[in-house]
Amino acid sequence: MTFVLDELELCMFCSGSLYGSSTRIPGWIRGLSLLKLFGRRGRPCYSCENLFEDKIDQILSKALSMLKDYEFSTIKAGVVVPPIVIERLDRIRSRYGLSDAESVKLTVSRHLDEILSSRTGVVVDEEDPDVTVIFDFNRADVSIQVKPVYIYGRYRKLERGISQSRWICPQCNGVGCEKCNWTGYKYPSVEKMVGDILKKAFLASEYHIHASGREDIDVRMLGPGRPFVMELVDPKKRKADLSQLEKIINEENMGKIEVIGLRYSNRQEIVLLKEARSRKVYRMRVEVNNLSETEVKMLEERLSNCVISQRTPTRVLRRRADIERRRKVFKFNIIKYDINSFEAIVECEGGLYIKELVSGDNGRTRPSISSLLGRESTCKELDVIDILGDEYG
Repeated sequence: MTFVLDELELCMFCSGSLYGSSTRIPGWIRGLSLLKLFGRRGRPCYSCENLFEDKIDQILSKALSMLKDYEFSTIKAGVVVPPIVIERLDRIRSRYGLSDAESVKLTVSRHLDEILSSRTGVVVDEEDPDVTVIFDFNRADVSIQVKPVYIYGRYRKLERGISQSRWICPQCNGVGCEKCNWTGYKYPSVEKMVGDILKKAFLASEYHIHASGREDIDVRMLGPGRPFVMELVDPKKRKADLSQLEKIINEENMGKIEVIGLRYSNRQEIVLLKEARSRKVYRMRVEVNNLSETEVKMLEERLSNCVISQRTPTRVLRRRADIERRRKVFKFNIIKYDINSFEAIVECEGGLYIKELVSGDNGRTRPSISSLLGRESTCKELDVIDILGDEYG
């Protein structure tokens, strides 16, 4: 290392990065010590041409000003360095055999970590910070990346005609027109009813719903509700009174939807939510001609503990791969019937398309109520009344 500083002028960041990563002393402190030991000869740094020392205060000042708009409890600095600086340091490492050198990006970012932590009063989190401040020495600029806020809950959909996710109006592409009553959306949605209120509370720029499955627009979601996580993008606030927000959501959407048990969540829970294999319990009303008591008993016997082979329904083929799936019906109980209709409770494996279990979808679902009866049957009403076996109680 002595030979490097004898021959080259280096700033505290570039020299510190070359000194070695085997010590716990931060690179910039090592570099500062080296400069005091060897002195400076008045020439610019061979590697960065004094870029870091000249620009760091300017960029840091801008970062601290921007951070005033955000609420956070952990922070981390990230650094973008001109490629030529990396190339020059690589040549130095190779020439002098400095195998223990660390990245200059690491050296600079650790220096910035200490300043940011000191000036904001929050701790540095290397793994999952609330905010990451990106110092771009290419453009002498700064940007802030904010970790989303995740809110878990369950929603109950009390009215038909509501979609789970926002559905942009195809006529106006979201601009607003007479067709969509100037809303920009084809249908009202759980996502928008909940997301708009949470977005305002957390001063977020956008939101996305992640749920454990979904029901059709004309299907109600009753019982304890469907688990979901709302992802709030680029939030300026990270804390709010969730019980009060739950109350506001339910009051503003009374009779349409309601949410239960709002709490803070994380990205990992979204993965668990999506992967959870749960049973669904449905209540359905089916129309069929000339239904007999014998047929009622036959349907209960044939469909309980029955494995259903089901190709992707025709109605969703445009957006889903055409594959065959096998899902089990555990219980099929007809709770009331007359000559032209019946009401049943169905407990089945998640992922079974219930409407096609009724209609048969031209033979794509086997067996079906239509195929077992030998005549057409139609699902007129469908409700999800429970979701069993998920770990989000």
